[in-house]
Amino acid sequence: MEIGWYLRLSRSKRLEFLTKKDALAILEDQVATVSGWKLAVTEAEDHLVGVFTRD
Repeated sequence: MEIGWYLRLSRSKRLEFLTKKDALAILEDQVATVSGWKLAVTEAEDHLVGVFTRD
């Protein structure tokens, strides 16, 4: 999963990604790699919801 491109190129201030439950490390890696974003993760029934926001 390469969400870094979305974080780098998007003009949006909020991006939401639905991922498999075992993808938490990938979400955390992306927020650490691309500056300016914050990450909030919630767990749904069979997936994670990763919400990236920036000011």
